[in-house]
Amino acid sequence: MTILAGTILVTTLMMTAPGLYASTSSEGFKIQTFGIDDDGNPFLTVNGQAGGKTPDKTGDIFAYVFFTDDGIYAVTSHPGVEDSKEVEDDEDWHAHKVKLDSNNCVTSLKEQGDALLDGDKVSVENTKATEVTKVLTALLVAEGDEVCVEEVFDSKG
Repeated sequence: MTILAGTILVTTLMMTAPGLYASTSSEGFKIQTFGIDDDGNPFLTVNGQAGGKTPDKTGDIFAYVFFTDDGIYAVTSHPGVEDSKEVEDDEDWHAHKVKLDSNNCVTSLKEQGDALLDGDKVSVENTKATEVTKVLTALLVAEGDEVCVEEVFDSKG
């Protein structure tokens, strides 16, 4: 059921509005590989520098998203809103465990997992995940009380 829901979600996400950060879909957001690394952590690699770009506008959120057998994890950067104790400034990359509704809006956000960005690699430490089925890079937008996916830059799986 989780894999089917993830497949439907990724398909829907890929059909969202394109072009807001069109140049973002290449450098640092084009996915090369993904899986579980030698340390047992979900990971993905991208072309260029992982996390080399952060959003400029308050309310915009860049995310590296992992669909795992332990739920959905997102490594995010966003200016203006402090929602994590993992980092002092939430424009710095940090991790959350999330749930999304059928409109691709966040319904649950937990401070779970730890983000690690190194070169072209993004990983999430301290999860119970043993399998990654899909990954994507995306722009989410926070408006009022809602945080929703606005654009998917790339996906694999």
